[in-house]
Amino acid sequence: MTTQSKVVKEPLNTQQRKVFWGMFSIIFLVNVISNFMDNRLLIIFSKPLLMPFIAIYFSATWKETSENSIIYKSLMIGFFFAWIGDIYMMFRQEEEIMLLGLSSFFICHVLYIVAFFFSGVKDKPAWFLLSFVLSLFGGFIGEHIVSHNSMMFAPVLAYSIIISVMFSFAFTRIFIRKDKWAAFTAVGALLFIISDIMIGLSHFQGMEISHAYIMITYIIAQLLISRGMMVEGVK
Repeated sequence: MTTQSKVVKEPLNTQQRKVFWGMFSIIFLVNVISNFMDNRLLIIFSKPLLMPFIAIYFSATWKETSENSIIYKSLMIGFFFAWIGDIYMMFRQEEEIMLLGLSSFFICHVLYIVAFFFSGVKDKPAWFLLSFVLSLFGGFIGEHIVSHNSMMFAPVLAYSIIISVMFSFAFTRIFIRKDKWAAFTAVGALLFIISDIMIGLSHFQGMEISHAYIMITYIIAQLLISRGMMVEGVK
């Protein structure tokens, strides 16, 4: 079966999908509205539920084989660390807590890179030059967002580099797979960067950016990444 003919099989019937995604949409809307209203109680209630929904649906859709096992495991563990990062980032006012959240997402991106690597990128080493160029660009952006005097300078710089590499691998898959699924993943990776830039500008530059916008781009990013990678689980 070619990559163009692969179709992601829905694990749920129509009614079940309506219930599942209806619940997810309600939780997502509650989180977005609570961020607009700055309602801490609703944020703490809703945010930890978002990534588990994405991970459960991804796992239910996946058809594991020996060939794609490492892709599945890398993504699922990546979702777990994203969930841990979500919890820490709810209390990002303290830089020590924010550092834990940043570390969790750093690991998440490393695992996404592993998944993308075994999803075809490893067969195109010439594209690694793009990763190098984008990592320099990412480091440049990170350096200009956080103060050199902050304890977060080195962690943010390292994080900016690794998320740039993650995006470059996702972008590379477009030219390898040449289908909409790779495009989904690449757009998701780009939205992840946009979400993180907004966090950086808000936290380190003092710009007034509602966390609702950060969450909208972040959750759509995770949905697109997971949706785009589901095709790897098709037999």
